Amino acid sequence: MLMRQHGPRDGGRSEPDTPPEYLRRLGVRPRKALGQHFLIDEFILSDIADACGLGSDSTVLEIGAGPGGLTEELARRSGRVVAVELDEELAALARGRLAGYLGLCVLAADILDFAPEELLQECDASPPYVACGNLPYYITQPVVRRLLESAAPPERIVVMVQREVARRMVGGAGHESLLSMSVRCYGVAESLIEVPATAFWPQPKVQSSVIRIERLAEPAEGGPGGLPVALRDRFFKLLRAGFSEPRKQLHNALRSALGLSREETAALLAGAHLDPALRAQHLALEDWRRLYDTVERRRPETLDAG
Repeated sequence: MLMRQHGPRDGGRSEPDTPPEYLRRLGVRPRKALGQHFLIDEFILSDIADACGLGSDSTVLEIGAGPGGLTEELARRSGRVVAVELDEELAALARGRLAGYLGLCVLAADILDFAPEELLQECDASPPYVACGNLPYYITQPVVRRLLESAAPPERIVVMVQREVARRMVGGAGHESLLSMSVRCYGVAESLIEVPATAFWPQPKVQSSVIRIERLAEPAEGGPGGLPVALRDRFFKLLRAGFSEPRKQLHNALRSALGLSREETAALLAGAHLDPALRAQHLALEDWRRLYDTVERRRPETLDAG
């Protein structure tokens, strides 16, 4: 795992509560209601763009373009950038400031209102593409899920998120979560860069991390562990049941969430060759798939919708 720690840098860095020169010239003011914290560390902006692995023929879907700091780095490295920004005023500022990049298209839109392929089409772009962005913390999970489950998913996702969310997304042996298991169904996540609050204006009250998700080859055909897409919702229902009370042992969490007796729960775990004393965080994706197959054979009604 590549992990890089960035600390404060010299070179004209403004005081925490003072915007950098170019934002001051643009008259940019962050909107708290939209969770706006602008990444202003030029070194980190460059590192994020590098992590996307772009070439001159690459297409990028940027989420949360803001005033265009990361947008410019992406445009320098790729042939096409579709930058999406919810704030219409910021979108207009980025569009005007970066008008010299002919491959750039800035859209004022809510990323959660459109499928990724719709946003690409709006700018005459098409897959394959890479998704990148500094995500507002309150929409991190729905945005990542939308990208992963899209009919036209990105080849790679590079996003900055709250550090605690990043750790839950990456997981690891003994530290898995519902979020990390959901991500593993589609790709491989790794932490790249730890970013201090001082890299933003205004400074957030939390620390951030950049993660990269390399999407697995053709996951839509196989789903989680080779699971048909038609059964995906049922598999995720089992995952949610297992993680419903993560501090409890697996047999207690499943029994409560699925409405099973102690004997029924014990039989299902034994059929999947799982220790009932384990907690959900200790199971790998393969373990969940064995348990899912066992439940479908012996008690499929527990995974019915409703």
